[in-house]
Amino acid sequence: MAGRPRIYNADQALDQAIEVFWQKGYENASSDDLLKAMGIGKGSFYLAYKGGKQELFQKSLDRVMDHHIKAFKDKIELSEHPLEEIRVFFYEMADPETNLGKYGCYFANALIQVSDKDLKCSAEKQLRTLKDIFVKALEKEKMQGNLKTAVTPDLLGLHLLNLWSGLNVTRNTVNDKSELKMLIEMNLRCIQ
Repeated sequence: MAGRPRIYNADQALDQAIEVFWQKGYENASSDDLLKAMGIGKGSFYLAYKGGKQELFQKSLDRVMDHHIKAFKDKIELSEHPLEEIRVFFYEMADPETNLGKYGCYFANALIQVSDKDLKCSAEKQLRTLKDIFVKALEKEKMQGNLKTAVTPDLLGLHLLNLWSGLNVTRNTVNDKSELKMLIEMNLRCIQ
């Protein structure tokens, strides 16, 4: 016998949960906050997420990776000049109209806010994936002769990951978009 049909859109509900986690953090997002934002009841929630809030957050990490980071990776792979794509990616952090500009890096936030070891490991993995994307872009530019520095793409990728994580904090203390852009430009000079 089939169960009752789902009366909510699972992707939209997950996107709403992501919004709550982005605004409040994992630990501070209550069940009531999540259920209200997702527009579902407790029964539907536990039917969809048998592991509760932890499973929901894991799925949210995967979804953010699929939507934000995968789109960036695709742009890098298709671009003739991936360094420009990296610049654009960083400038999103300075723009308060983007999710990254409003809330920062979902994965860096998770590393700081989440105490669950498995979720922390998952966020670390996503950040390592971001570093790998940077490294591949830098290797491509180096092979094309567009990256003149003697610093290895691997170390530059780590620098960019550090910048990304640092901006996650700095954008909370600097409200001037132009200042953030200047900071980004200064830090990206190493990849010119």
